[in-house]
Amino acid sequence: MKVLHLVLAAASLSSLLSGCNFYLADIFHDSPKQANNGFSYLSTDPDQKKFVVDQNSNNFNFNTTYYIKDETKNPDNAIVGRGVDISTPVQMISPIAGSSTMVKGNHAYLNIRTSDLKNLPVENILMEKLLRYLSARDISVENVDSLNSTIITGWYSSDYNFNKITLKQLEENDELVEYRTKFAVSFRTLKASDVVQMDVALTNFKAYHEGRRIYADPSSFIQNRFSSLFLNDYLQTFASQTREGVEFVPADGGYHSVKLGKDGNGQYAWVVSGSFDAVWPKFIKMLPKYGFAILLEEKIRGIIDTNYDEEDEEFFEENGIDNFVIEDDKYRFQVGVKGDDTIITIFDNSKQPLSDELFLKMYSGFAKALEKELN
Repeated sequence: MKVLHLVLAAASLSSLLSGCNFYLADIFHDSPKQANNGFSYLSTDPDQKKFVVDQNSNNFNFNTTYYIKDETKNPDNAIVGRGVDISTPVQMISPIAGSSTMVKGNHAYLNIRTSDLKNLPVENILMEKLLRYLSARDISVENVDSLNSTIITGWYSSDYNFNKITLKQLEENDELVEYRTKFAVSFRTLKASDVVQMDVALTNFKAYHEGRRIYADPSSFIQNRFSSLFLNDYLQTFASQTREGVEFVPADGGYHSVKLGKDGNGQYAWVVSGSFDAVWPKFIKMLPKYGFAILLEEKIRGIIDTNYDEEDEEFFEENGIDNFVIEDDKYRFQVGVKGDDTIITIFDNSKQPLSDELFLKMYSGFAKALEKELN
């Protein structure tokens, strides 16, 4: 199997995420967003000097090249004084071989050329990494549009450099500004150019200081900045989400990886690297350990009927996995074969597929539990 190797620059990615000069800015300035050489000019009265014209000149010849437009109608260009943001633009990173990144407005894009990645489900891999990233950052999945391969996130509270902010930090630091953001993340295949594209768009933005909202609407600079920071942060954690930390896809071998995929009916599923005969007995053994009492198992048909009794939150914390989020109820697991892999789907007590939204919320915790048991 071909893999994409992550080519990480020697420079610290954390400095790249927030602009090359943020570290220096924090040393020499009170804030990386503001100059600190004084704002006295804001209260200075303009000089009232008479406009003097050369007596030999009878008229003016205006040059529109230097004409200053009335920019007060555009709030982005009417900001003055302490409202001016002098932050350096976010430097987009592109650590995946064969990839490129760009930003436009409130959209940040990752493009991966797939011509050398035959038969690799790149879109599914990116989606799986996203779900694990969101879980690691404690960002909820608010909505799923499976038709357009789009995930809508819940609110995320961070500082200006996208570092998570807690309620305790806000209580202890009255100078801290809290930025709350939501994003839409979409995946598409651009067949004409042989590219898989990940599109991150900032959809909601609020900023607060001491509980008081300080921005009505984000400027184009802010929209650009936070879309870029989200994509950069996702890419920075990309390597750490693989088993070896350096490959786009975990290598083949004795290790059973669990990835996001779909079954033959287009339903989201756990795709396990390994044969049916190798996965089945371990999966049967795993389920009771995590609250699934087995009511029926038919290996020939690949069916396992269960009754789920949710464990408490302490159980999930002790096992280092996310809560499965599903309710106490009866569920059916369908275990099948797809090429060299084993594919596992889940149905509710009405034998209907679990909704895409609920499956994607359940996916990460269950995948990690499955990997632990299989390996």
